[in-house]
Amino acid sequence: MQNVFKIDPSATLSISVTKGCPMNCAHCGGHYVKHMIHVKEMEKYVEKYKSFLISGGMLPNGEIPFGEYIEYLKSLKERYNLKYNFHVGFPKEPPFEIEEIADVISFDFFADSDVIKEVYGIERAPEEILRSVLPLKVEKVPHITIGILCGKISHEKRALEILSKYFNSVVLNVFIPTANTKYENCQPPELDEVEEIFKSASELFKNVVLGCMHPKGEYRKRMQERFGKYVGFIVKPTDRMYNKFGCCSFHVK
Repeated sequence: MQNVFKIDPSATLSISVTKGCPMNCAHCGGHYVKHMIHVKEMEKYVEKYKSFLISGGMLPNGEIPFGEYIEYLKSLKERYNLKYNFHVGFPKEPPFEIEEIADVISFDFFADSDVIKEVYGIERAPEEILRSVLPLKVEKVPHITIGILCGKISHEKRALEILSKYFNSVVLNVFIPTANTKYENCQPPELDEVEEIFKSASELFKNVVLGCMHPKGEYRKRMQERFGKYVGFIVKPTDRMYNKFGCCSFHVK
């Protein structure tokens, strides 16, 4: 794994603009939002952290309600010289309000509207996802969660093909079965199948990132050993030998 950037994401603090999430999506069930710091508490952390992931629970229409906190986030950014990665959900319209303060935007992409309907319970075509982010005049980094459909490979290769027409970088996460969710008893996708996705990504993109969301333990160890040749960035490397810090989206421009 020579010439691979190894990233410790803990230098970026995750912030939520909501208290919880009303969606109960199949893979998450609101679990991950519970561990985020609410935006109103953010100023307590600006001495320790200089970069923040701004996200939150998604509304039933696919939006994350950033609006009421934009001015507050702007004031903190200017006062403390902060960097922001906005994770934007699936808005119907581009969230232009974040353009002024976002350093980078992260978004999840699906090439199959049936898959996103099954996982999130919302209607979105691939074209609609792209229309919600492409007009934004900020660096954008697409994310794909391999095996998000209960551990099954579904839309991933098609998603890579579509995204490669617009982006030089892609972040690949891998489905993690999470307790108290619809998919808690599903298994992570087979490593051979996951490797095929990483191989395809390496042929289509300048920058391929193994993202922060992937199963722990032996699965993680084997995956990183096998897929190092396909990626330029590994988040949470098992050897803990870091040479980059903070959200991977800050580093793939």
